[in-house]
Amino acid sequence: MRRFVVVGQEATASDDFLLEDLPGSSGRLDVLLRCVRSALLVSHGLRRDVVVYLVLLGGRLAPRVLRFDGAAAKFVRPDERSLATVVKKVLATVGDAGSMARGFVDVKAGIAISRGGLADAISDLGRATPYVLDESGTDVRDSSELGRGDVAFFVGDHLGFDDATRASLTAIGARPIRVGPVSLHAEDAIAIVSNEIDRTAAQAGV
Repeated sequence: MRRFVVVGQEATASDDFLLEDLPGSSGRLDVLLRCVRSALLVSHGLRRDVVVYLVLLGGRLAPRVLRFDGAAAKFVRPDERSLATVVKKVLATVGDAGSMARGFVDVKAGIAISRGGLADAISDLGRATPYVLDESGTDVRDSSELGRGDVAFFVGDHLGFDDATRASLTAIGARPIRVGPVSLHAEDAIAIVSNEIDRTAAQAGV
């Protein structure tokens, strides 16, 4: 199982954003949605062994976490507007954060929401080995254990990680890895990590 936890420092946790101006009205939720596409979708299908968490830390209802489970998700399309429409409906459905129970609540097939923040995502990872995408980390191709068993990768948005998030990742022993010598967009880094795991699994005959 692969898990990707994408932290949006300003990404809105409410549905009051404009589909016509997603980058300008949502705290750059568009960055996180591209990460969902990169992590979950492949040509003509979904990765059924992938779970994506979007940690939404912006807006009046923050924090919230959206969880996309590839094993159960349906009708997830690759275009950004369709993904934004789904997220908007999910955020509108659950209403105010105060009305939600603790923990993840299923809203649509394969999509759940929690009214907590990063801690809720971390507690949902089980025994997955945690990694954090960091330009100063070990190169992904030099990490011999990558892809063995359950793994979880923490990814920052265009603002990276704040100090509190970094402290939380240090506390759980997240191992820093990088995807190469050039700084890339978050969704591209996710695609490279997935490809490296795919290649490792193929070589091992898994």
